[in-house]
Amino acid sequence: MNKVKKALALGCGTSLALLVGLGGTLWIRGNAAPEYTLPEWKVPTPNAYDTLTEAKKLEVSKLGKAAINPEAHYDKKAQKYIYPLGPLDDRKALLEKNQPAIAKLREALTQEFATPRKPGDIQALADNFPHFAEFRELARLLMFASRTYADLGQNDEASRCALDAITLGALVSHRSQLIGNLVGVACEAIGRKVLWERVDALDAKTARAAVARLEALEPTRYSFENVLLNERDFNQANTYVNFKNSNAWQYTSSYFSQIDEAQTVTGAMMGEEPEKPSALDRAKLLGTQVWMTGQFVWQTKKVIFAESGRYMTELAAQSKLPYDPKRPGPRMPTDPINQLILPVFQQAGQKDTATRAETALARVYLALRAYRLEKGEYPSTLAELVSADYLKALPDDPYAMRFGQPFGYRREAGDTFTLWSCGPDGDDDNGRAIKKGDGTVSRYVQTNDEGDLVARVNTY
Repeated sequence: MNKVKKALALGCGTSLALLVGLGGTLWIRGNAAPEYTLPEWKVPTPNAYDTLTEAKKLEVSKLGKAAINPEAHYDKKAQKYIYPLGPLDDRKALLEKNQPAIAKLREALTQEFATPRKPGDIQALADNFPHFAEFRELARLLMFASRTYADLGQNDEASRCALDAITLGALVSHRSQLIGNLVGVACEAIGRKVLWERVDALDAKTARAAVARLEALEPTRYSFENVLLNERDFNQANTYVNFKNSNAWQYTSSYFSQIDEAQTVTGAMMGEEPEKPSALDRAKLLGTQVWMTGQFVWQTKKVIFAESGRYMTELAAQSKLPYDPKRPGPRMPTDPINQLILPVFQQAGQKDTATRAETALARVYLALRAYRLEKGEYPSTLAELVSADYLKALPDDPYAMRFGQPFGYRREAGDTFTLWSCGPDGDDDNGRAIKKGDGTVSRYVQTNDEGDLVARVNTY
C-alpha cells in the first residue's frame, strides 16, 4: 500500500512539475518581446541638423563683459532676476565675432531637417538629445544679436534675428521625436520675446516683411500628429530593445535611469539646475520600481507593447481634431509603465497649441502695426487686413473649439485695440485677459487658465 502511495505521489509530483514547467515555458514564450524595427526615414543632404551643429561650434560665448548667456542676479527691489547685457561696445564686438556662427545658422534655415537615425539604432537616436540643447542655445545667440542690433538702432536686423529664432523653432521639430518639438517651442518663445520687445518700434516696411516671413513659415510647420507618431515609433523600438535585453528588474532600472537623464537634459534646456533627490524620494522611487517589476508577472510584454502603440496612434488621430480642453484622451493602458510614460504626451499637445496661437497673434499684431502706420488708424475689423493686402488670409485661432474661427479683435478709443485668442479654456471671453490667482496678469499660460490670451498682455 505504501508503495502505491509513493508511486501515486511521485506521479502526481512529476505531473505537477511538468505542468509548472510547461506553463512556465508557455508564459515565457507568451511574454517574449515582440519583434520590432525602428522605421527608417529619409535624411536630407545637406541636413540642417548637421549645419546647426556646425554653427554651434562657431559660436563665441563671451567677450569682455558681454556674454550670450549672462549670469543673472536677483534684484530685490524689482523682485525679479536681471540678466546684464554688458557694455554696448563689448556686445558689438561679440556680435561681430559671432557673424560666422549666425551665417551658418541662417544657412541651416534654408535646408531640410531630420534627426539622424537608422533602423534599430536606438542608442544613436538617444545620443542626439544633447544637440537639441545646443540648438536652443543658438536661439539665445539670436536673442543676443537681436537686442544688440536694437540698441545699435538697427531695428530691421533686430527683427530679422527674432524671426530667425522663430524659424529655428519651427524647423527643429521636423522628423524628430517629442524632444525636437519641445526645443522648438522654447526657440519660438525666445524669438517671440525679442520680437515683442521691438514690435512697436518697427516701421511699416519692416513690419510688412515680418508678416510675409511668418506667413511663409506656417505651411512648413511639422504637424503635432507626426511628432506623436515619431515618438510612438521611438518608444516602441526603445521598449523592444529593453524588453529583449533585460529581465524585469533590469528593464525598470534602465527605464528610471532614462527618465532621470531625460529630466536632466530637459531641465538644462529650460535653464534649470538639477535637484538632488532626498532619501524619501529615493525610497519612493525604489518602491515604485518594485511594484512595476511585479506587474510583469501578469502584464505581458506583448500587452504593454501593443497598448503603448494603440494609445499613441489614437492620440495622434485626436490631435487633428478641433481644440477641446474637455475632450478625454484615449483609454489609458492599465499597466503602470505606460501610465507613467504616456500622460506627458497629452500635456505636450497644450504647449504646441500655445506656440501656434502666440506666433499667429504676433503675425496679426504686426499686420495691424503696418496698417496703422500707413493708413493713420487701425482697421474696424481684421478682415480689412486681408482686403488691404496686409495679410494673405486671417489665421485660425488654434484655441478655438471649431475650425475657421479667427482671433478676437476690437478697436478701442484712444487709437488702441485689443487682439486675443480664446486661450486654454477654449471660451471667447471678449478679450478678458488671463490672470493669476492674485489678480495680476499672467505671461506664462497654463493648461487650466481661464480667460483669453491677449496680445501684448499675456504674450511676450
